[in-house]
Amino acid sequence: MQVVNDVRTALYTEEGELLYGENPLARHTQELPFTETRVFRLRVEGSRYDLYDRKLSLALPDGSSLWIRGVVSETRSDRQLSDITRLSLILLPLLILAALAASYFLIQKSLQPLRQMEEAAERISRGEDLKERVARSPGENEVTHLADSFNHMLDRLESSFEHERRFTSDASHELRTPTSVILAQSDYSLERERTPEEYKEALTVIRKQARRMRSLIGDMLSYTRMEQRPEQYEKLPLDFSVLVRETAEQMAQIETDRIVLSCEVEEGISFRGNASLLTRLLQNLIGNAYRYGRDGGHIRVGLSRAGEDLLLTVADDGRGISQEDLPHIFERFYRGDASRTEQGTGLGLSMVERIAKLHGGEIHVKSEVGKGSEFKILFKNQIL
Repeated sequence: MQVVNDVRTALYTEEGELLYGENPLARHTQELPFTETRVFRLRVEGSRYDLYDRKLSLALPDGSSLWIRGVVSETRSDRQLSDITRLSLILLPLLILAALAASYFLIQKSLQPLRQMEEAAERISRGEDLKERVARSPGENEVTHLADSFNHMLDRLESSFEHERRFTSDASHELRTPTSVILAQSDYSLERERTPEEYKEALTVIRKQARRMRSLIGDMLSYTRMEQRPEQYEKLPLDFSVLVRETAEQMAQIETDRIVLSCEVEEGISFRGNASLLTRLLQNLIGNAYRYGRDGGHIRVGLSRAGEDLLLTVADDGRGISQEDLPHIFERFYRGDASRTEQGTGLGLSMVERIAKLHGGEIHVKSEVGKGSEFKILFKNQIL
């Protein structure tokens, strides 16, 4: 007798002869014909049974078929079902807890970069280290992209804060000198009665330093606006040839020291840019050439096409710039040569570089002490 999972099976011939196994209901089912894919239900001595027949693919030598008949008590089936149900009730909560634990772990792992971003933001808001960055998790997904964006934002914030710190420090240092001179002259004049000539001399010094402060403050405001809000400067088509020639002529009328300014401008060059900023760029370059030129010297201003590009040149034969100072001349408030410390605001060339970049230009400088300087600005693909 073969018993599997409380199911008793027996092997029969097609005529109903038992070949193998045992059927506990043989006496009650001997007249019951074999029928495949059908479950019979019998009630015997108060108990219920289920019967199932299956025809085998094998056959006896005489060609007759073989059948398997399975018998199981419904009580046994109910018990098995009850066992399965009871086991499910035990395992289901455990499976739910395991699923919740796995979900919590995955959520916590996926939210870890977000928590790092939050902690970094809190540290930054408290004024701590701005150099810290969010660790980038492996792979490419929304969280890693967010971490990259957050780190990029921190880079910009760090750069902005560093520029602001340096600008504030440099500006306070630059304003301290004229303020000290004005206060010293005022105290000197008020110590006792002075002659009209002494009062006039003190007022002349105060006026000079006040004008320097005004120029410095104006340059600082202009530079800050260009750095923080470059989009406010609208770029429109303009005749750059006319702008360069008129600006050079105006500067030649204002400046002195017997310096000769010559202008070689190729006619008909149209350019998309901001006229106010480009005029400021030229004024700063030409003004520097006058300021650091030599008596009886020359300044050359040129504008020409260079293929698809545009070349603006301002050159002089003045004092020149040392090779040591040359890499730093575009830094704000940079002071190199002692002879330059009392001239200008220290922002002129920084503004030139910023304006050139706003218009897609590149600046190249050549200079030699005692022989002069040459500034070339190449505007790439800007000709209309």
